[in-house]
Amino acid sequence: MGFGNSALLTLTAALFSTAPAAGEDVVPAPDTQLLIGQWRGDVVERYHGEVTRYRMFVSIDADRNGRPVASVSYNLECRGVWINGELRGRTWHFEETITAGRDKCSWQDEVELTREADGLHVRLWPVGVPEQLAQSVLRRSE
Repeated sequence: MGFGNSALLTLTAALFSTAPAAGEDVVPAPDTQLLIGQWRGDVVERYHGEVTRYRMFVSIDADRNGRPVASVSYNLECRGVWINGELRGRTWHFEETITAGRDKCSWQDEVELTREADGLHVRLWPVGVPEQLAQSVLRRSE
C-alpha cells in the first residue's frame, strides 16, 4: 500500500510541525518563563522542635519540552537537581535529587514552588517525611 504525493506531504508536515527543528529553541510556557533565572534565599527547616537555617541557590531553566528544571545548591556543601516539574494549580511540584554531598543533605526531596509578588515560595521535605519541612522565599540574584 503506497501513499499518494499529497498524503505523503500531509504526513511529513504533521510529523515535523510537532517538534522543533534541530537547533531551534523551545519557547517555555508563560508559567515557566516567569521562573527562569538565578534565585537565592535563606531556608528555615523545622524538625522535632529543632530549627536549622541555611542558604539555597537555584538556577532555573526550561527543558526541551518547555517545562522548568533546576540545579540547586546549599551552603551545606551539597547540590543537586529539580526534575519532573508538574504544575498543579499555581504550584510547581519537583523531585529533588542531591548529586553531590549526599552525606550532608537529604538526598531525595519533594519540592513545591509557588510564584508570589515577593519571590518564589519554596517548601521542601525528604521523601516520606513531610513533617521535616523546610521553607524559603527565593529572590532573583541576577
